[in-house]
Amino acid sequence: MATCDDYGGGYDFKFVDGDPPDEYQCHICTLVAQDPQQVTCCYNIYCKSCLDTLKEKGQGFICPTCRSSLEGKYFKDGRVERGIKSLKVYCTNTDSGCQWMGTINDIDTHLINSCTYQLVPCTNECGEMIRRSSLKTHLTDNCTKQMVNCQYCKRKGLWKLIASESHLDECPDLLIQCSNEGCNKKILRRSRASHNETCPKAIVPCEYNTVGCEKRMKREEQEKHNEESMKQHLKAAVKKIEVLLPTNQLFKLNEYTELKEEEEDWYSPGFYTSPGGYKVSLNVVANGCDDGEDTHVSCYICLMAGEYDDILEWPFQGEVTVELLNQLEDKNHCKLSVPFDESTPDRYKQRVREGRNTVGMGRQKFIPHEELEYDPVTNCQYLKDDSLYFRVTTSKTKPWLALR
Repeated sequence: MATCDDYGGGYDFKFVDGDPPDEYQCHICTLVAQDPQQVTCCYNIYCKSCLDTLKEKGQGFICPTCRSSLEGKYFKDGRVERGIKSLKVYCTNTDSGCQWMGTINDIDTHLINSCTYQLVPCTNECGEMIRRSSLKTHLTDNCTKQMVNCQYCKRKGLWKLIASESHLDECPDLLIQCSNEGCNKKILRRSRASHNETCPKAIVPCEYNTVGCEKRMKREEQEKHNEESMKQHLKAAVKKIEVLLPTNQLFKLNEYTELKEEEEDWYSPGFYTSPGGYKVSLNVVANGCDDGEDTHVSCYICLMAGEYDDILEWPFQGEVTVELLNQLEDKNHCKLSVPFDESTPDRYKQRVREGRNTVGMGRQKFIPHEELEYDPVTNCQYLKDDSLYFRVTTSKTKPWLALR
């Protein structure tokens, strides 16, 4: 069986003049009837919503008082409604402090438009219900959907974002303490990097770290360190200069005639362009290749997989000089410069993961075959005892490992 708690469609106000007449009471919810309906069976009053609920329950639409069928047997009672609407009531926010009194007919207007104690939804649609008197403060002080400007960087955004720790953790104009121990200066976050470049308390490497000094110190201590370590720095610098000087390698190619007839490639042992540098190899084709085939000796420089490749900069840049030596005296050598630069195709200068590159940079027509024999005019002879001598010089390369 349904109870009055299942309905509750009537007015639940606190009445100024005490309990209203019984004739205004809904006989279902027992409250003062709202939109009162009079039944024709026993002439009692019911709320319109209470009758609708009773009908929807589907348990038989009968009068709760006299048990008669109510189908088509009730009507809106205008006289009773006028009497109910004229009843004087207190504001529903009386317990909160509102002292308004008026008729039921006027209370909605009071609550909707003027009651300062009425809970109203935030106009920013943040989801909170705020007393009308506090709405202005809520909107300007702590509404999570309030649009505000950061007091530091002036960035505009939702209050909950601008006031959050995440924004303050990244706000570029927030004053922060320099992180260097001993420096008490406060700086704008966006100036942290530039400040650190001049901060006397910043820990920095020795100015001579590129030549091997591993000392780290406060910037303000650099001058004193340089004075105390002058001899060590000079010694390290001289050693570095020696490392950067051109590196010479001398290779002997034996059995030239057999290599030419068999049209086989000859490769020198691999060598490094500098200590801790790139690994390369000299490739000589005795009978020539492509445009130099059958007429010239071809000569190339090929990159190889090296021990230091992981810490070198790629692609390879530098210059390698190859000289075919005159075996009679130290002049009139046949010279070839092989540059590896921006104009060099990538296939010649990219890192080799295993073994050696199958293609190299050089010249197909390095030297004609007929010029290898003895020339009495220049006292020059490159081919002697069926052997050729090559000198390879590496210069202008970047020995990245040695510089770090």
